Amino acid sequence: MNVTALPTSCLDELPIALFKSKPEDFQVDELLGFEPDGDGEHLWINVRKRNQNTRDMIELLAKAFSIPEKDVGYSGLKDKHALTTQWVSLPMGGGGVAGAGAGVGLSGEDTDLSARVVDALASLQDVEVVTVTRSRKKLRTGAHRQNRFKIVLRNLPADHAVVEQSLALVRDYGFPNYFGSQRFGHGGRNVASARSMFIGNRKTTRFKRGIYLSAARSYLFNLVLAKRVASSNWKTVLAGEACILDGTNSSFHCEAPDDDIYSRNAQFDIHTSGPLHGRGRSVVSGIVKELERECLKDEESLFQGLEKAGLKQERRALRAVAYDLQWQWLDNQTLEINVVLQKGVYATSLLRELVRVEEVATFINENNKEESP
Repeated sequence: MNVTALPTSCLDELPIALFKSKPEDFQVDELLGFEPDGDGEHLWINVRKRNQNTRDMIELLAKAFSIPEKDVGYSGLKDKHALTTQWVSLPMGGGGVAGAGAGVGLSGEDTDLSARVVDALASLQDVEVVTVTRSRKKLRTGAHRQNRFKIVLRNLPADHAVVEQSLALVRDYGFPNYFGSQRFGHGGRNVASARSMFIGNRKTTRFKRGIYLSAARSYLFNLVLAKRVASSNWKTVLAGEACILDGTNSSFHCEAPDDDIYSRNAQFDIHTSGPLHGRGRSVVSGIVKELERECLKDEESLFQGLEKAGLKQERRALRAVAYDLQWQWLDNQTLEINVVLQKGVYATSLLRELVRVEEVATFINENNKEESP
């Protein structure tokens, strides 16, 4: 299966739009959903960055403070070609006093640490330390609750009807919760690397091993979701479904859905789910179990590799919700979209329901025959 050739739930013919002509066209703000403790042995830093990736920032901070990279906490990796804000944490020891901004209202010790953070990131262009505070715990992967997106699409057709219709469908019914193509690497190479790793033909680092395991799991999930989108039952609770509570990882088995289940599903309180493969028995039954078995019958090598790697079987919602979805036309061909998505939901999976995206590098190369900067 081509990891990018996935069916959409909206319209068959979608307009082409130019995306990411500049970093400000894709803005992402990490929303923790809670406040840091304000004191404790971990320094928490909120960073705004433009055209910079998370890994480079982590490497610089680890080097500047002489700590292992694994001890630098972060909740999620953020897109490089964007304007993003996110949190990271560093183990510092001591209690500290919380402050509202870098070097503002902090204890003397933390003011010095804040200055060291700024100095450590000085070699990265367009990186700003927004806030420095304290917490009792390290920032863990997946700790944040949501991400707020501001997306600008350019060079759209003057006729807005198709995009407006698709936006309304996404707002009212949600959209397929595909893992985005960036999870799989160029041409799906991360899945190919996972296959090689599982049969012992590829040595790798701990970081890349995690990427390959995630890619394999995500690929299997997308296979199931694509089948259910094609069958128009991706957001329909079937007999034997494992339903997920909105905004959580908690699921329950639904042997025979009733009117209450259908109502909760329609209100986005619960969602249908797909497998994140690993050890353990499947929690679905009946037609859902048979559907998933049929979709994944040719992927035994990935199953076994994920199980041997020690991953445990989990579930992921098949449907994503576009919270607080709003849009406005900046001019006749430029659309601004504002939306909040749960962590782990890809904005690019929302966009593929609205338009066929042409990112700026491809657009320049194909239309102007020039190399992008």
